[in-house]
Amino acid sequence: MRQLGFIPRWRHERNGHIMITLSKDMETGVAKIDTQHKELVDRLNAVTSMGAKSASKEETQKTLDLLGEYIVKHFRDEEALQKQSGYPKYDWHKAQHQLYIAEFQKLKNEFVANGSSPRFTMDLSNSIIVWIVRHIKSVDVEFGEFYKAQK
Repeated sequence: MRQLGFIPRWRHERNGHIMITLSKDMETGVAKIDTQHKELVDRLNAVTSMGAKSASKEETQKTLDLLGEYIVKHFRDEEALQKQSGYPKYDWHKAQHQLYIAEFQKLKNEFVANGSSPRFTMDLSNSIIVWIVRHIKSVDVEFGEFYKAQK
C-alpha cells in the first residue's frame, strides 16, 4: 500500500495519537454504509489510541481482533448491496476488499510477533488508515451514487 507524504484534513492528532474524522466528502448517501463507516472509523481510532494509553499487548490484540471482525462484516454487507443492485464494478470492488483484508492481517501478524512498535504505528497510519479513507472517499462514494440512482 502506498504511503502519503502529507497530512490529510480527515486526520488529526489528539493526545499523541492519530484520529480519523469522517468528513462530508466521505458520505455515500446510503444509510447502512455510512453508519458502518462511522463504526469502522471509531474502531480504527480505538486501535490508534492504544499506544497513547499504554495499553497491554492483550488489550491491543483484542481491539485489533474486534476491528478485523468488523472490517469483514462491513465488506460483506457492502458487497451484498452491490450484488443486489447489479453494480458493474462489483468484482473489482470485492478484490479491493480482499487486498485490504490481507494487508490488515499482515499488520496484525506483525503486531502478534513484535508487539506495538513505531513501525506498527506508522504502518497502521500510512497504509491501513489511509487506504480505508481513500477507499471510502472514492470507491464507496462512487458506489453510493450508483446505488441511489437505482432506487
